[in-house]
Amino acid sequence: MSIKNLAVSLCLLILLGCSEQTESEGPMHGPNSIYRSISIVVPKHYDAWVETLILESVSGDIGWRAPIGIVTCCWEDPSGKNAEWQAMPGLLLIKWFSFAEQQSYRALIRLENAREIEEKMKEVASFERYGEIVDRPRYNLVFGLAPGGAVVVWIMNRAENAIEVGRYEAEPYNNEESDYSQWVDEYMEREGEYLREHGIKLDGW
Repeated sequence: MSIKNLAVSLCLLILLGCSEQTESEGPMHGPNSIYRSISIVVPKHYDAWVETLILESVSGDIGWRAPIGIVTCCWEDPSGKNAEWQAMPGLLLIKWFSFAEQQSYRALIRLENAREIEEKMKEVASFERYGEIVDRPRYNLVFGLAPGGAVVVWIMNRAENAIEVGRYEAEPYNNEESDYSQWVDEYMEREGEYLREHGIKLDGW
C-alpha cells in the first residue's frame, strides 16, 4: 500500500464519527454470550507502544478508537490489553513503536472474510478452568505485533484453542512526532541482556 493511500485512509478513519451501537440482548458469559473483545499482544521480551488503534465496522457506519498504550506480552496468549467491540471491525489502522528495534510501524488492515471470522467466533470452544470444563465462544480477536512488522491475527478464548485467521505486513516509518528515548532506556535496562544474547527475531512468526 502506498503512503498516499495510507494517508487518505487514515484521514477517513479519523473523520469517521464515533457512533454507538445498540446493545444486543443476551448473556455476557456462558456458551451463548455476546461479549467480544480485541486484544493486542507482542512476543515476550519485545515490548511495544501502540500509539494508534482506529477501527471501522464491516458495515462502515461505526468507527471508534481503542486506547492500548504499552504492550509487554504475550504472543498468542493475551492478557490485559484489550477493548470491547462496538461492532465487527472490517478495517483497522494501527501504529506502534517497537522498543527492541527502536522502530515505528503502521498498517492499514482490511480483514479478509470479516463476516466469516465473526461467525466462526460464535462457535463454542471448550477449555479447562479451575478443574472444570468451560464452554465459551472464541470471543477474543487478537492481533500479534512482531519485530519486522509482521501482524498475525487469531480468534480464541484461550491460547490452546486459538485459530489463526490472517497475516499482514506493516510498513516501517520515521515517526518524528514522538520521543520514546526515556522508555527505550527503561526497556533496555530490563531486556538488554536478553537482546544481546538472543538478538531480535525478524522472521518465523
